[in-house]
Amino acid sequence: MLFKRKWKIFLVLGMVTGVAVAGAFAQTADHVLSNEELSQQVRELQKQLRNMQQVIQKQNEIIEKLSHQPVEAQPSIQQIAEVKEQLKQEIKADIKKDEPSFLRVGKGNVDLSLLVQEWYVVDDHAHDNFRHRRLELGVGGNLIDHLKWKLVTDPSLVQEDNTTRSILKDAYVGYDGIPHHTIQMGQYKIPVTEEGFRSSAKIDTAERSFIGRTYGDKRDIGVMASGNWKYADYQLGVFNGEGPNKSDTNDHKDIAGRFVLKLFPDNNFWKGLQVGSSFYERPSHVTSPVKKRIGAEARFEYDKFSLKSEFMKAQDGAIPSNGWYTQLGYFIAPKWQLIAKYEGFDPNEQASGDQEFDTTIGLNYFLINPTTKLQLNYVHKTVRGGADDNQIITAAQYAF
Repeated sequence: MLFKRKWKIFLVLGMVTGVAVAGAFAQTADHVLSNEELSQQVRELQKQLRNMQQVIQKQNEIIEKLSHQPVEAQPSIQQIAEVKEQLKQEIKADIKKDEPSFLRVGKGNVDLSLLVQEWYVVDDHAHDNFRHRRLELGVGGNLIDHLKWKLVTDPSLVQEDNTTRSILKDAYVGYDGIPHHTIQMGQYKIPVTEEGFRSSAKIDTAERSFIGRTYGDKRDIGVMASGNWKYADYQLGVFNGEGPNKSDTNDHKDIAGRFVLKLFPDNNFWKGLQVGSSFYERPSHVTSPVKKRIGAEARFEYDKFSLKSEFMKAQDGAIPSNGWYTQLGYFIAPKWQLIAKYEGFDPNEQASGDQEFDTTIGLNYFLINPTTKLQLNYVHKTVRGGADDNQIITAAQYAF
């Protein structure tokens, strides 16, 4: 009876264990470097190249200087040794000055991250409002090879409503020593919807869609395996199901997963096409009702153009709901992007007059990098059985 009740959890844990075992054997094969490892190697090679260029430049300066001296003024062996030692010290000083500053811990480094989003919202049906939308402070790194950790807090969370909430968002450890795979344990986003799972610093509109923020962009405590290949990505995890910073209230666990196919990675035009699906599953039991999500996603990006769409159907207890969106994007100039999004959300399929349809027209201006930008969004909300609403959101974002 116990096995029958928890067979789905055992299945996911078995798959995670299988990934680890397969990875152990895969270590003997040729290791395919991850994007992060390749980037690190490129940075090291660039650093070595700069150092060699400095050495050559110093040597050329000395040769040029000596070439203009008469023969009788040529330096002695002792003088050459002194100049060589001076050159060595100067190069060491230049290299040290050129190195980035970071906190070193054991064999690894500690990296800092920051995401600041400040809003000003004009609303027909609410007070105009300045808002701290996000203030995420992150610290992470690795203590030993392939063992990583991450901690993210957001002090603005305690100001978003009248209840007291923890400022802790992410806190986890992960292992990426298995080719193509990462296994992490702790608190982080559950893999539901593409827009919800995507970093808040990298969404195209100021706010996520209904399904992106209602079904996705949720955090929980658990263990998750992720995979990345040329033609496919996946995330699959087991979670408490109670939300962030909460202990489980029962022995049951929830399952969430996301699978994405990259159909034409070698085709210059179609390599930006991806299709996928995500789900969430919690069977009904004594202390909590059934909770289910199942959805599909598609995205296509080429040059200045992007097209993204998602649909998700859900059930919370006896209440079924659904939502969808379609979004177009186009760069009208190197730093200027136009966005148009249309979405619908039905919070209760059994009721009438509660559906909402939103149209968003947005303009993004990218400053230093893709995550440092200014955004202007106009949102028109059409609510069946209610009054229409209009919003203008002006947002400033800085992230590193």
